[in-house]
Amino acid sequence: MIIAELTLTPLGVGTGVSGYVKKAFEVIKNAGVKYELTPMSTIIEAETLEDIFKLVKAAEEAMLNAGAKRVIIDLKIDHRVDKDATMESKKRAVLGR
Repeated sequence: MIIAELTLTPLGVGTGVSGYVKKAFEVIKNAGVKYELTPMSTIIEAETLEDIFKLVKAAEEAMLNAGAKRVIIDLKIDHRVDKDATMESKKRAVLGR
């Protein structure tokens, strides 16, 4: 599994951005990947890098289609190949559950 942390920040839309974030999040929710929404970003778990990049592009397009004039994309990817890592296994490693 590949785990990614995604933050999309719309610019040129004022100080309230939740409507734009909601549009991007709908894309992620409907993509068929495992995800976890946090207050500052969304964590995504997918099979391939291509899946991650396609999802990021679609989420960005949703913001632009909603009227954002500019979108800042922060993407952090953990692609571990020596063993299968998931969001849950990473949390268990830290929390000991």
